[in-house]
Amino acid sequence: MKDIFEDMQAKVGCLYLSDLPYHKRMVWNEMKRLPLADYDTKQLEDFSRYVFGMSWQTLQAVMEQQKGREELCRKQGYRWKRKNR
Repeated sequence: MKDIFEDMQAKVGCLYLSDLPYHKRMVWNEMKRLPLADYDTKQLEDFSRYVFGMSWQTLQAVMEQQKGREELCRKQGYRWKRKNR
């Protein structure tokens, strides 16, 4: 079984695992790309609580909700970008 902590550390580019909670946006974007079925549910629960401070079940629900919104925006032709400050 793969280790989401190590995989995410490598993808985000953190030197230490303890840096992951400080890069939530990057972690979030990477999580949307990862095949999460490759990871153990217990490990996903631990990761979710460590980085985001919420249960895996709650995080999954939020991801599903956002996925629906992103698909709707694509169908309607909207694009969203953060403005640089």
